[in-house]
Amino acid sequence: MTGKKTSVIVVVISFVAILIRSVLQLLIPSSDQTVLQQSEFVMNGTLPIAFMIYGTLAFIAITLIFRLIHTGMGGSSHSKGLKTGLIYSVVWTVFLVEPLPHGSAIDLFTYPLADSMVLIILGLMTGRFISHNSPEKKHHLSIQSISNVAIITLFFIVGRIIEYRVFHIYSMFEQAQVKTLIWVICAGIIIGLMYDFLNHTILTENAVKKSFIFGGIMFGINLLFFNFFLPLVLKVDIVDMGIRTFIDSASVILGCLIINIRRRTTLG
Repeated sequence: MTGKKTSVIVVVISFVAILIRSVLQLLIPSSDQTVLQQSEFVMNGTLPIAFMIYGTLAFIAITLIFRLIHTGMGGSSHSKGLKTGLIYSVVWTVFLVEPLPHGSAIDLFTYPLADSMVLIILGLMTGRFISHNSPEKKHHLSIQSISNVAIITLFFIVGRIIEYRVFHIYSMFEQAQVKTLIWVICAGIIIGLMYDFLNHTILTENAVKKSFIFGGIMFGINLLFFNFFLPLVLKVDIVDMGIRTFIDSASVILGCLIINIRRRTTLG
């Protein structure tokens, strides 16, 4: 498949994905939150256009990440697509249920459901039209897996505490510390499991490069596009969004770096 043809396919399946997501958005009941004001896109009626443009760009980036993962993942193209879509749907779900002042009960159900459906469809389309079959690579949780998940979780917790205590990011930390910390721990575990499952798909043994590919691309770029969907709909502090995206990603990169350096030292 030529590079030009692949690029066209990436754009097409990304556009199809945002079309499906837009239709699902119409089925989601309007939230009754009054904490944040509506964005300028909502007020001037340009939200559908902005959502389509931004969503297409976001799904192009995510499709390229899926393609990167599929290169090092074993199995049939369809299984690669399904597994990748499921992994990212779980990650999106955990961030969608983060305790936030404007969160509503209906949103905690409808948005994870809608986004998960689209990510799984996007994964399957990536597998069908871009990926290819390759020898199966079995992944097994091990004692090392538990250690890896613990390290990623610890670094994510530290990063979040810095965000809450030093930068005072928009959150429920002051009003509901226990609930927020439970979410932080759960999010860290999910990211750690994501790392443990996808680390073998990164085809380099360079510890720094390997850490940046997972923390900065597979996790970080995905988080960047995920976070900046919100300003399309609600008035939020863009600097706040940037801080949380940067520190979350940086904490995961540092956790990965510790794991990968330790692994190289162990292997000699």
